[in-house]
Amino acid sequence: MKENTKYNMHRFIGKQIIDEIQPWFEFSTSLPWDERSPPWVFDNKVRRQILVILSESPLTFEEIIERVLFKPAPLIITKEEYEPKIIYQWDKRTIENHLFNLEWYGLVRKNVDKYEINFPIINKEQLDDVENYVIKFAENWVKVIEESKEEILNKYQGLHKNTPIMDIIIEKIIEKLWETLKKKGLVPNKPNLKHLWGEQLRKTKFNEWVLKNFK
Repeated sequence: MKENTKYNMHRFIGKQIIDEIQPWFEFSTSLPWDERSPPWVFDNKVRRQILVILSESPLTFEEIIERVLFKPAPLIITKEEYEPKIIYQWDKRTIENHLFNLEWYGLVRKNVDKYEINFPIINKEQLDDVENYVIKFAENWVKVIEESKEEILNKYQGLHKNTPIMDIIIEKIIEKLWETLKKKGLVPNKPNLKHLWGEQLRKTKFNEWVLKNFK
């Protein structure tokens, strides 16, 4: 019996080409892996405000409520034409929910009665100073690679012309550097288990898809 509703004429009647979420899509969002999007922490203005004010100093829950505010956006004209004068506080439950999320993911922690940022923060001046070290290390890398490039290309000239030997070597250098730094205790050696499990699941799903479609 044909369904007779006002929506029946708008139903999709074409051929479905994609009948499952392919493994190159994020499981949570169904978006391609290479599609850039804001991290979940920053895609919400309440969480952004909380992190910004906590980056300045630890605050109690009451102090956070007083400082995390918002202005209603004008409906008919643009924000450039009119700056709203009224400022509202977010609902207490809203702040609680966002703080709970930030605590759950280890971005914020509660120390006695105050919330504080749980990750390192550097200001613009410090970041500029760090950039000097980045340039120094990169220039030394470039110097070593320039000195060795001709020797490497001569040694591996028998490879296929489309084999990017220098790219492969540089990628291996990065892997080895990170591994060596962890062994020497110069960087934290704490694995993100959720990330590792996610990557394992992703790899398993991808292998299953390849076997299914390219036998």
